[in-house]
Amino acid sequence: MTALLDWAAASAWRRSVLTLAIALVTVLPGITAMPVTDRDEARFAQASKQMMETGDLIDIRFQDQPRWKKPVGIYWLQAASASVLDGGVEADIWAYRVPSALAVIIAALLMGWVARPLIGPRGAVLAGIMLATTVLAVAEANIAKTDATLMLSAVLALGALGRALTGPVGWGIWAVFWLAIAASILIKGPILVAIVALALLGIWALTRKAPSFGRLRPLPGIGLTALLVAPWLIAIWHISDGAFFAESVGKDLGAKLASGQEKHWGPPGLYAGIVWGTFWPWAAFIPVAFGALLAARRQVWLILIIAWVVPFWIVLEIVPTKLPHYVLPLYPALIIALAWWVTEGDAPKSRWTRWASATITAIPGIGLGLAVLILPLALEGRPAWTAIPLAAIGIAATVLACRAALRDLRMAQVGASIVAALALYPAVLQVGLPSLSTAFPSPRMAEMIASQRACASGPAFTIGYREPSLVFLTETGTNLKPPQASVTALAADPGTMVLVEDRWRHALDKADLPPLVSRGEISYFNYNRGKSETAHLLTRDDPRWDACRE
Repeated sequence: MTALLDWAAASAWRRSVLTLAIALVTVLPGITAMPVTDRDEARFAQASKQMMETGDLIDIRFQDQPRWKKPVGIYWLQAASASVLDGGVEADIWAYRVPSALAVIIAALLMGWVARPLIGPRGAVLAGIMLATTVLAVAEANIAKTDATLMLSAVLALGALGRALTGPVGWGIWAVFWLAIAASILIKGPILVAIVALALLGIWALTRKAPSFGRLRPLPGIGLTALLVAPWLIAIWHISDGAFFAESVGKDLGAKLASGQEKHWGPPGLYAGIVWGTFWPWAAFIPVAFGALLAARRQVWLILIIAWVVPFWIVLEIVPTKLPHYVLPLYPALIIALAWWVTEGDAPKSRWTRWASATITAIPGIGLGLAVLILPLALEGRPAWTAIPLAAIGIAATVLACRAALRDLRMAQVGASIVAALALYPAVLQVGLPSLSTAFPSPRMAEMIASQRACASGPAFTIGYREPSLVFLTETGTNLKPPQASVTALAADPGTMVLVEDRWRHALDKADLPPLVSRGEISYFNYNRGKSETAHLLTRDDPRWDACRE
């Protein structure tokens, strides 16, 4: 591994080629294979699809309801991607995931640019590879949401801020910083602004002097940011009559700060507990590197890293609403610190830290491998055959990484961890999860509805199963309204079709309806409810449906 890092560190193009090759293997496999996931991804993708359907690039809607929780940036990116790559409104979900995938790949490539002036060329190479193989980053690369693109903005801002702290910067660097801020505001509001503001306060607290933020030209920078962000903000204010800001800031952000929004509550310390899984395989270096990082804490580059990570991490621990991806913009900075220790740091001074490193490597890695082997057999009754060799390689590499950790062979641990990631991520994303059709019923439901659509008088109604993925896979007009709407439609129109879960069948049985016929049924495991379900596609017993039986 040392020789490979030395080879790549010799030039920027070598570093880029190595990082890109690894990133493509970890990021791309699941993009086309993974079914649409509920509920955030499906809502983002459907709202982007509706932008293309309506031609309205300002307002954001899921079906007929405003979706004013996040700004417009990610919807523009997804709509553009789907339009260019896969035919617009008919595009498959992979086209909506491309912005997230590209964001992680580009962020991994840019980590060399960010880290090189801070920790040197070898550490910079390793930092890019580590980002491309971090489990949370890879997971977000395969989901059509905001978090991967926000992380890319954070990487750009961190790189520009690092240069501003260590010397004069040209117009290109300050422009990069403020473009990153503008992009992040359009993607996810004030999150990156808060991270940067807290980082500047952290630098001041640690150094007892104001950071050299003036090198980033705040006055023209704020003007540039306003020029880019204000037009959409003014337009959405006008269209929504101010309701967008009441919803996104007052309700969405306010609810996250005040309580566990949408049942996503978590206690303080949760992120410190789950980092060992979400930051795999590199969390294993935290216990062994901690002493060396503590000793080096007065170095300028490490002050920046500490100020970037610690204050906002504390805020996230205090805020009641918690989701694993909230810490993702902090991981690039943490990676830089660990990459420095791997390439330059002293050996760990205690045996227990090596055992901790081995344990943190083993549990997620072996767990992922076993999950790929066991879950398809348990839920589908058959193994995911093509995932078995990848899972075996991943488990074996994880074991080798553990042995290296116990012996403080850090480069061997890095190499084995990379091999484990290169094997396990495709096993999970390309084969394992897509094989769980029982857990992802929307594609089968959409096929069943499509087989009867030509005989129907309109989009399907649903009772019980209300996942946004079904809307994305069928049509925008798919009716998710309460059961009474389905009863009324069945009574009035023989061309109505209703997808109803067995647990809600009583809503139709007790109504005074003409005889109903099942046009198909699907059994599945509803992972949002944690229970097995069966759903039937029902219509009236009417001759118009005969044509769809052929």
